[in-house]
Amino acid sequence: MTVKSFAAPYVSSDAGALAAAIVLRPSAAVDRLPPIKGEPSPISDRALEQHGIFVRTLRDRGVHVHEMAPVSESPTETLIADCAIVLPQGVVIARPSAIERRAEVVAVERHLTELGIPILGRIEAPGLLDGTDVAVAPGRVFIGVPRAGAALRRRSNELGRKQLEVIAVQQGFAVVELAVARDVPRLRDVFSMVASDTLIAAPDRVDLVAATDLRIIEVPRGEEFAAGVLALGDRLVIANLRFRESVAILRKAKIAVEAIDMWEFGKAGFGPFSLALAVKRG
Repeated sequence: MTVKSFAAPYVSSDAGALAAAIVLRPSAAVDRLPPIKGEPSPISDRALEQHGIFVRTLRDRGVHVHEMAPVSESPTETLIADCAIVLPQGVVIARPSAIERRAEVVAVERHLTELGIPILGRIEAPGLLDGTDVAVAPGRVFIGVPRAGAALRRRSNELGRKQLEVIAVQQGFAVVELAVARDVPRLRDVFSMVASDTLIAAPDRVDLVAATDLRIIEVPRGEEFAAGVLALGDRLVIANLRFRESVAILRKAKIAVEAIDMWEFGKAGFGPFSLALAVKRG
């Protein structure tokens, strides 16, 4: 089965059963990813090995994986989820805040087109939108915005968010903005759907007032980035095993966890969600 044979809807919720995804193999340049505070730089050989384990885990769970080869020797290109937002009837092509990532977006759009995924629209200049600032829940699209008074840094802007909102509303979604802390690069670092009615989040890094009708699983301080999981299905996720306390909290909450070594990507603050663009969920 190929993605071309999949009919819409494509992605109605980040917690739907993951049927197909696109990944992009890391190059040796991954060791140039800037580490987060207190971490050493990633080691490319280990990152390549860990990415292979990640892909095998997806395939072992029945996910149809389309694997792209490196195209630009950029350290960020394997972080493919920044490049697009997949909705029920097709995909919105993002416009990442980092200028050097635009070539990656072109390659991902070309691959999506080859797979027959409809392009609903593109974020146009001067709009900026990182795909990982967006989380899709049943009937709602959550978008991360800087908290009031936070120093602005390179990230999604209001124009990009408004462009996505127009398309999302046409797809039948309400759009909900969630304020995130200044030191959080992307919403999905600290907020992920793990079931149709349940999310995992770092409550001191993202304001959750607009999501209090959902069940919230809180990660502890010191493991805020543990919330960056990738859902394989309702109540089933891939998580970075380095966050042992959070993995235990998830399991206690009756969320099944595939805990794998993603340490090298975690050094740069990236969770499993960054490494796969889900193009079909049940």
